Amino acid sequence: MKPSFMALMCVALAAMGAEPSASVCNVMKFGARADGRTNDAEAIQKAIDACAQSGGGVVYLPAGNFLSGTIVLKSNITLRLSPGATLWGSRTMADYSPPHLIYAKEARNVAIEGGGVINGNGEAFWDEQMRPTKPRPVPLIYFFRCRDVRVQDVNIRNAPGPTLTPRECDTVKIRGVSIVNNLRGWNTDGIIPDSSRNVQISDCYIEAGDDCIVIKATNRESPGGKAPPSENITVSNCILTTTCNNLKLGTETLGDFKNIAFTNCTIFRHPASSRPAFSGVAIEMVDGSTLDGVVVSNITMRDVGTPIFIRLGNRGRGMKVPVPGVLQNVSISNIVATGSIIASSITGLLGHPVRNVSLSDINILMYGGEREVRGLDVPELPSQYPEAKMFGILPSYGLYGRHVEGLTLRNVRLGWFQEDVRPAMILDDARDVDLDGFKTSTVAGNQPVVWLNDVVRASVRGCLTAAPVEQLVRTTGKTSAISRQ
Repeated sequence: MKPSFMALMCVALAAMGAEPSASVCNVMKFGARADGRTNDAEAIQKAIDACAQSGGGVVYLPAGNFLSGTIVLKSNITLRLSPGATLWGSRTMADYSPPHLIYAKEARNVAIEGGGVINGNGEAFWDEQMRPTKPRPVPLIYFFRCRDVRVQDVNIRNAPGPTLTPRECDTVKIRGVSIVNNLRGWNTDGIIPDSSRNVQISDCYIEAGDDCIVIKATNRESPGGKAPPSENITVSNCILTTTCNNLKLGTETLGDFKNIAFTNCTIFRHPASSRPAFSGVAIEMVDGSTLDGVVVSNITMRDVGTPIFIRLGNRGRGMKVPVPGVLQNVSISNIVATGSIIASSITGLLGHPVRNVSLSDINILMYGGEREVRGLDVPELPSQYPEAKMFGILPSYGLYGRHVEGLTLRNVRLGWFQEDVRPAMILDDARDVDLDGFKTSTVAGNQPVVWLNDVVRASVRGCLTAAPVEQLVRTTGKTSAISRQ
């Protein structure tokens, strides 16, 4: 088949040196106006189609304001937004088919880059309460069953919902991306790898009205079955702020999670936010699948609701009969958290414990301030949506664990700003516990520092407090197998 006139023109322009490199198609040559009023989607798509027909290359947006509906990327295409270029999402939903601003399906070697801006015009789709009033283009940028995807050095603003989602993709690199969404915007998540593998996310700045980086397995394209796994994923060197969760696995867990690492990230509360984030790190498995092999390290956070939230539940989405899955082999180390409100927690279900969790070199300074001693009657809530605040005020101020098997705590330090009468740590229904080098920087009231209830096969050694206490460790229930040193 002979190449089209547009494809020949694209190659000719590149050969004449009209663009910075070979195989570059400037959208202005295909009729784009870049005036911010004319819908340039057709011109941009013509450039993409011509470039793809000639074997692939760069589709180039020079400085200007490009209004657009849906753009469909194809294999071997790089969409390059130059510094000074802004791609504006249309404020009219009829301009989106499928309902995304940038979309690729079953493509290979696709990329978005260049230092320009992608603005989703999110406010056009919300009411005064920042809730959606009509259908929205979500995710704003969506890669489905693609391979070799790269999004690099672009600035994304004002997404009307979830911002960037690779779903069922293989080999994805997201690097140097800045996402700034309205902190009150409904479901304005940052980056959502969904049932994807071999994903690298690094050097990103994200402000989101929902989760900043959240890994899921939703099975939305083929409902009724088990979703493909999310596996071999790294997140590193990111700066995050939100009113929901910063780094999260779940809640939609219809597939397995394997080999995931979060490292070298900073988390803070934005001065304009209406509330603190629900959590710094949330690890949740609630739909019957298996999470196995997660490492979280070198994270600093300020003014988040809960530093660490680990939850095995039984919501059972997509299951005829809900059955708890498996959450195991999680290592969390080198965490510094200041100004949190609700204790970190690790909770499984009766008969379905969270297994093999290690916390080491953890330093958490809570707000504290509770004047009431609480009992162990924390509700189970197996089917409830998992969120760090789901249990309310917990009976310990720093760390609460229940239905846990194989828990290692080394060099964990807990304290508060305001005097708090609750124990620093409570473990309830746990076995094979190794507590080594636990420290508290604050002491108040006559409650124990550590309360172990129905804890079997535990070793406690090297614990220190800031001042003498009446009781360092209280043991109740089945505690005959506890060794203290």
